[in-house]
Amino acid sequence: MNRMIALLRREFWENKGAFRTTPIVIGGIYIVFLLMSIFTTAHFDSELYTFREAVRVLANQSAEFRGMVMYQGMLGSSVFFTAVMGFVIFFYLLGSLYDDRKDRSILFWKSLPVSDTLTLASKLITAMVVIPTFFVLILVITHIIMAIIGSAMILSVDGNPWTLFLGVTNPLKAWAMIAASWFAHSIWALPMYGWLMLVSAFAPRVPLLFATLPLLVFAVLQTWIEFLRTFTLKSNIVGVVGEWMVNSPAILTAQVIAESQLGDEGRVMLRINPQNAGPSPRIRYAEDAPVTEDSTLLKDQSFRVRTEAERVRQ
Repeated sequence: MNRMIALLRREFWENKGAFRTTPIVIGGIYIVFLLMSIFTTAHFDSELYTFREAVRVLANQSAEFRGMVMYQGMLGSSVFFTAVMGFVIFFYLLGSLYDDRKDRSILFWKSLPVSDTLTLASKLITAMVVIPTFFVLILVITHIIMAIIGSAMILSVDGNPWTLFLGVTNPLKAWAMIAASWFAHSIWALPMYGWLMLVSAFAPRVPLLFATLPLLVFAVLQTWIEFLRTFTLKSNIVGVVGEWMVNSPAILTAQVIAESQLGDEGRVMLRINPQNAGPSPRIRYAEDAPVTEDSTLLKDQSFRVRTEAERVRQ
């Protein structure tokens, strides 16, 4: 255990710019843009009449609506963090073994009483756990700072930030969803992580070229052959990989909204809003049993279902 901790510390100190500084910069960009929007509004509207009216309109909405807006906003703010984290992990794994071979520091590390397996495991754990953990922590801090700034603005126009959005929002739910999605995606992307580490271990130079060129050539050839055979591009390897990444676990959530009151026939119309589910989500539902792979597939593209159940399991 002590050796693993020492190896993880080594990975952090050698890459602390990417692991720590990068998410801090992203969080700083969010905060700077928020402050810029505030100063811009104050410049053109010194009495903050527009902001005051926006607070009043939002206060007239239901608590459920305000909570949903805040929840969706917190999830949406993680998109930039997610994209940048993907690049950080990609280039970290691509250089994880290549850089040691390039500067010959691998000779020093091999002289230590640490097995190759433990070294590889430390690099994989860094990509799967350490990097997402840093990004989650900075994202949480960014949300807290932005909430403080927003609360100060609402107080400046005689509003109550607690009743307006703080008291109707469960930030732990949003943070848990984001963290679960990132960690689950790390498991889902293990084949890609393994490929990047393999290339990093054997590429003589320019590992980025060795990591992408073979896959690109294979994808082009497979797409061409598939097109000649079926005159369609739906089942080529690019589409398969894209669908695999989009269908990463713990990403799909759904919100169930009652569109009508209980009718005379004892049925109510429900609308299901897929969230973070990609371009073509598949939703199964059950009215009186747990949802399984054999449950009814919701075929209505508007994602509406009429049911007699008091509660729909999704």
